[in-house]
Amino acid sequence: MPVDIQKKTWLADLVDAQLGGYDPAAARMRLPRDLRDPDPEGPDLESRARLLVVRSLRRRLVEAGAPPPAAFTGIVEGHVALLLDLALLLGAPFEIAERRAEVATILAAGTGDLTDALKVAPARSRSTVPAAAVGRTLVRTGDALLRVLYPPGDPQGGLSLYAGTVAIQRRLLARVALHYFQQVNLDPDFVVAQLEQGQDELVLLVETLAGLAAADAPVSLHVRHLVHRQIDRLDLDRERAPRARAAISAPREPEDICLAAPPRLRRFLLEQLLLAALGRTDGNTAHGDFIGRFAQAAGISPEELAAMQIEAAAFHADHQEWFRAFGLPESPEWSELAEEWNEFGERMVEKVAAVVTENMEAIATELRETGELGSLLAKATKGQTLTAAERKKVKEQLIDLAKTVPALAIFAAPGGLVLLPLLAKLLPFSLLPSAFQSKGKGGAKGR
Repeated sequence: MPVDIQKKTWLADLVDAQLGGYDPAAARMRLPRDLRDPDPEGPDLESRARLLVVRSLRRRLVEAGAPPPAAFTGIVEGHVALLLDLALLLGAPFEIAERRAEVATILAAGTGDLTDALKVAPARSRSTVPAAAVGRTLVRTGDALLRVLYPPGDPQGGLSLYAGTVAIQRRLLARVALHYFQQVNLDPDFVVAQLEQGQDELVLLVETLAGLAAADAPVSLHVRHLVHRQIDRLDLDRERAPRARAAISAPREPEDICLAAPPRLRRFLLEQLLLAALGRTDGNTAHGDFIGRFAQAAGISPEELAAMQIEAAAFHADHQEWFRAFGLPESPEWSELAEEWNEFGERMVEKVAAVVTENMEAIATELRETGELGSLLAKATKGQTLTAAERKKVKEQLIDLAKTVPALAIFAAPGGLVLLPLLAKLLPFSLLPSAFQSKGKGGAKGR
């Protein structure tokens, strides 16, 4: 049901609506097989939980054309949905009143209100938390979420901070949730450490994107003032807010920023750089050089970087760019497909991923022999239109690929070019690097 963010109880209404419509059995069946079915030889529980977080973040944060209130509540719904699925994955019994208190606890803790979080945190030693107390916590937490995340998006001319801010907050909530559902208790010291980690990540995000913005010319006074207002709504503490502002005026070199970031964060920051660069068609070599230097410092090869560019475009860019790149008609049908792409993609991924896994070696061999496919996909991610000859080459190489793995013939079928974002979604993570490394007979050897 629609949620009115003008009401002080908007977050409680949103949580109650999601809890009321949550069917644990149906939710488990919606999970990919490798997440819902424990495998003694597969990933452990925490690894599967991390995969669930990644899957949550791979969905588009703000749907094109959605009004700001709906876009904002959609993000918060994503937060709550992840918490419910994490509880399910970790085997926490589903009881609506208790789960409502747990969601309130985690959301309050993740937005920095540890006092309220402790007041309503269910624990083994306590009886059910009064619903009124949970409601009051959700009201205050709702105000905190509005302060940081509304309105959705970034101001024109500012840094592309919003997607990274949401991702950092969701990852923080996931870490708190994992610890809580495993311990069945809220550990204040753990929460404080996670909040400080989240604040440090935000500062590094600001500096990384500021470095990209300043790669070709110093940031103007107007832009600095604009970004300072963006920083204000991040709700950084007194120590970190000045550091973030200082980074706008004088960001460090990409290598220095990368080395200052923990290893676990470097790939995330690189992803945010790629997202910030999406849609740029001005051929700015300074921006490309900044991203390349950051990637090199992070230990990301040029081949991996190309794969990450494709992944970023496949998951987050406007898929109309793909349609235009491949000369497909921009009719209402294509527009409608673009809006429904994520749901469609998830169904297709689950169907085709098993085939890809079972035929990994054969597919890798074909991609090494048809390495140009990766180059053309990378070109399309940059919004560059492929020529008729290039589109024909893609088609031919997809047909070659389908000869090895017949189940992938859907990509080479009439109209199959529209599925290329999904192909990029499925293949680049481990296969495109090999394809790039073996371009022709004189190419470098695969790893």
